[in-house]
Amino acid sequence: MRRPNRLGKFLCGGLLALALTPAAARELQLQVGAVRNEAASLEDVRVTLAWPDGAAAGELALEASRLQVPSLGQDLRAVRWRCPLSRDADGQWQCEGPVGAAGGSGSLAVSLSAARIDALLATRGSGLGYAWHAGAPDRHQVDLRAVPVAWLRAFLATLWEDGQWTGGRLDGRVSVRTGEAVSVDADLGLADVGLETPDGWLAAAGMQGRLQVDYDGVAPRPRTAIEYTARGGEFLVGSLYVPLPATPVQVDVEVFARDGGGWDLPAFSWRDGKVLQASGSARLGADNAPTDLDIRLALDDLAPARDRYLAGFLAPAGFGDLVLTGGMQAQLRMADGQWRSLALGLERLNAIDPRQRFTLAGLHGNLRWNTGDAPAPGELAWDSAALFGIGLGHARLGFTSADGQLQLAAPVPIPVLDGQVRLDHLRWQPPGDGQGTRFALGATLQDLDLGSLSQRLGWPAFEGSISGRIPAARYQDNRLTLDGGLTMQLFGGSVALSSLEMERPFGVAPTLSADVVIEDIDLEPLTAAFGFGSITGRLDGRIDGLRMVDWSPVAFDARLQSDPDWKGRRRISQRAVEDISKVGGGGGLMGGLQAQALRLFDDFRYARLGLACRLRDNVCQMDGVDSAGDGYTIVQGAGLPRIQVVGFRRRVDWPTLVDRLKAATEGQTPVIQ
Repeated sequence: MRRPNRLGKFLCGGLLALALTPAAARELQLQVGAVRNEAASLEDVRVTLAWPDGAAAGELALEASRLQVPSLGQDLRAVRWRCPLSRDADGQWQCEGPVGAAGGSGSLAVSLSAARIDALLATRGSGLGYAWHAGAPDRHQVDLRAVPVAWLRAFLATLWEDGQWTGGRLDGRVSVRTGEAVSVDADLGLADVGLETPDGWLAAAGMQGRLQVDYDGVAPRPRTAIEYTARGGEFLVGSLYVPLPATPVQVDVEVFARDGGGWDLPAFSWRDGKVLQASGSARLGADNAPTDLDIRLALDDLAPARDRYLAGFLAPAGFGDLVLTGGMQAQLRMADGQWRSLALGLERLNAIDPRQRFTLAGLHGNLRWNTGDAPAPGELAWDSAALFGIGLGHARLGFTSADGQLQLAAPVPIPVLDGQVRLDHLRWQPPGDGQGTRFALGATLQDLDLGSLSQRLGWPAFEGSISGRIPAARYQDNRLTLDGGLTMQLFGGSVALSSLEMERPFGVAPTLSADVVIEDIDLEPLTAAFGFGSITGRLDGRIDGLRMVDWSPVAFDARLQSDPDWKGRRRISQRAVEDISKVGGGGGLMGGLQAQALRLFDDFRYARLGLACRLRDNVCQMDGVDSAGDGYTIVQGAGLPRIQVVGFRRRVDWPTLVDRLKAATEGQTPVIQ
């Protein structure tokens, strides 16, 4: 049979024995191996009760090798307590005095009788109170006053084994019912509380607010209901980082533990004014990852929501400084670890990338995606937009979704650079089946004005147009791959790009790789646009294996040369000769005339011209149209006066070469002596 008041009876019995001892200076010493009840247990107990004859109070001294309080998770060693002892008219014994144990000390006040026990432990501004009543022997009341979380770690671990409480203080009350299963009712104030899990899935710091917990440990479905009013702090759950505001945020969660690990959340809600309203249900696996999820979100003001709730997702994707305004609503459903449906509504959303990669103004509409058979229609539109500084006109895109794909319902023309880009097809698929987000599109470019593009990108004043077709562009695992090619018509010729791939196109240090073919470019307007003297004729060339990191070339194999089939005039100005000499890296003029005599001529005939660079490890291996001893010929003259421009440095530092090109196009030409 259980004896829930054994500890109280032991102490009361000892006090009664003292009261009946007929001695002038009465003293009682007791030594007991162990005393236990549901509230606490003592081991190797030694009690001394001293009560001088005729005195109003006596003295109690208690020593124990071990004190355990399971309801609080306390396990203390070498306990020592000494206090003046008195008894009131109702027979209630009272004792208050210093108490010490291995690792700490404080003050302990105890009031006890056969019917109840009350205790208060205080130390360094903190207080921990305990109350027990014989009428409800399986109930224990704990009151906390600025109690360090460290005092309650063992107790809190009984509620959540993986939760590691790292700091902070608690105020309030905790009611614990023991018996066949533990139940807990708590109402606590949190001050700078920290928490983390061993796997790093959850971490919190500086948590402020009021926490109410109702825990029922009845097997086989232990249940926890949590109501938390947050007023500051920060936490990280997976990729979601949230710095909580000082204004109240209300969180309500109902949790059931599952056999074998994992959790069922039949209902949860999050209310943060107009910034975020969320509600739904979920099921978490043993690894705390969601396997089933039904959630509804409303973000009526994206400006504060960006920093408060979206930064943890935007920053890793390369949009940590994205400016957002407007509102959005969403509903998502996951089953068996796979996304099943998404409904997204946008209200006058504006997104501005300070790095000018893109801008969206007035984005509105709705999208519906699902894995079912029935098509779900949707629509998105924007008032204006820009991509890398290139303006996009108003557009309205219709969508349909079925079988896990979101697709463009019909081709859509978008005004761009006095021409248009027509989206021929577009398809999006979310992560699933072990793959990341997948995105594919096809587009046709029609007569985009190259002059307008040059102006927006800060290029020289090119003239011409860009046309072409991209049969398919695929985005997966942060990589954009273009099938087919893109052709630009400019300077009377064409530039064709193929094998085009981009990694992290909107992220940190984006990379680009491509092959480029140049055909029949008219050199006269080209050199005029670059301010590179004057050359007539046509230019062909290739740039194979082009690779750029953060839009700067790091590798390529380039060769540019005059078109051997060109039948027209081939003239090169003296200024162009000087510029090419500079680019060649200390090149010189070879021929029958001295440099001074060249000043008499404005231009010269040439037979061939060309320059090659193979870039590796920030060094260009240079070449020309022919070898010239240890050097290489860049310009091979024809007729009289005959010129020949020769480069003598085969290996040129790439930044040096770029500086030479820049100096040449800015008119910083060498002086021929």
